Amino acid sequence: MTAEELALRRTARRLALQFAAVIAVIVALVGVLAYALVAASVAESVDRELSISGQDLRGDEAPVDTWVITVRDGRVTSSKTLPEGLPDTAALDQAGRTGETVDTEVSADGRSYAVRTRVEGGLLVQVAIDRHESDEELTRLAWSLVGAGAVGVAAATVGGYLLSRRAMRPLTDALARQRRFVADASHELRTPLTLLSTRVQLLRRRLAGETSPARLQAETDAVVADTAALTAILEDLLIAADDRPASVGAVDVAAIAAEVVTAAGAEAEAGGIALSLDAPTPAVAAAGEAPLRRVLFSLISNALDHAHSSVTVAVTEEQRVVRVRVADDGPGFRDGDRPFERFASDRTPGTGPAHYGLGLALVADVVARYGGSVRVVKELPGGVVEATLPRA
Repeated sequence: MTAEELALRRTARRLALQFAAVIAVIVALVGVLAYALVAASVAESVDRELSISGQDLRGDEAPVDTWVITVRDGRVTSSKTLPEGLPDTAALDQAGRTGETVDTEVSADGRSYAVRTRVEGGLLVQVAIDRHESDEELTRLAWSLVGAGAVGVAAATVGGYLLSRRAMRPLTDALARQRRFVADASHELRTPLTLLSTRVQLLRRRLAGETSPARLQAETDAVVADTAALTAILEDLLIAADDRPASVGAVDVAAIAAEVVTAAGAEAEAGGIALSLDAPTPAVAAAGEAPLRRVLFSLISNALDHAHSSVTVAVTEEQRVVRVRVADDGPGFRDGDRPFERFASDRTPGTGPAHYGLGLALVADVVARYGGSVRVVKELPGGVVEATLPRA
């Protein structure tokens, strides 16, 4: 796992936990408010029931969980058998002394009763309502709110983590591209810049020594060639680092391969290498012309660097893809080589000139942008690299 992936995961976890904490606070506030509103509604309902039941002094129409108690001349009567804890004698005494309505709550035998005691026409009237059912409803409501809140916080944590990763992915990718570009630029430009500096120093010495014009012309041509190579390297790096959607068009891969093979002919001839192309028919792929030309140039240059005597470029058009195969008769790739990872390939170079182009890792990046792929064909002798691109 890369450093960017680790940083992305850590940051996403932190954001998810912070988001979950905010959601937990909101859920808690909403739950407390909902519970308070329901509890107030239940209390209001009980108060209303106490008032209505108090009008029925005989208690004939009282609900099952309601008791109407009357006291006249010290005699206590009730509409039905009283549960343990009733009547509330303290409330009866207080209402009898003061003549005011007294609201109390009695708990007995695991149950609680809302009790209202008042004086009605010389009678002491006490109404009691069993609150067991309403208390159970409030308890169920509380547990439901807690459960729903826990599920909501868990879902918010997971959702926050996934959304954080998605939101931060472009930033992480941009940081990775930036680091990769710096690493690629440092690696690819170091050697050609050293060579260019050496050429300029030699040119300065020869100018001081009044070297012949033909020799000076050759040296200046070499400097121009080195600067052109540097420009090509920068173009390669910028193509690989560009995160904008790739410009896709119908490109004849066979025609571009023919151009690149012709351009690389002088380098192949100088190295004593036979460079051939096998592309009998047009092969049209969905890609960009300039990036594809750089890819082909890099594949061919890589093969020339490692070939002993021959390099073959084959382009074929299949049902869904266009396949480009560049093969050399060099030592090939060893088990454990990772040619498409930056700075990971340790394939032994041949005797050809050093090459500082895109590199197979950057070739793979560019091809992948067009929905293609690159692989090493180890089943064949030598070094064989095969790139596939979708047909246009």
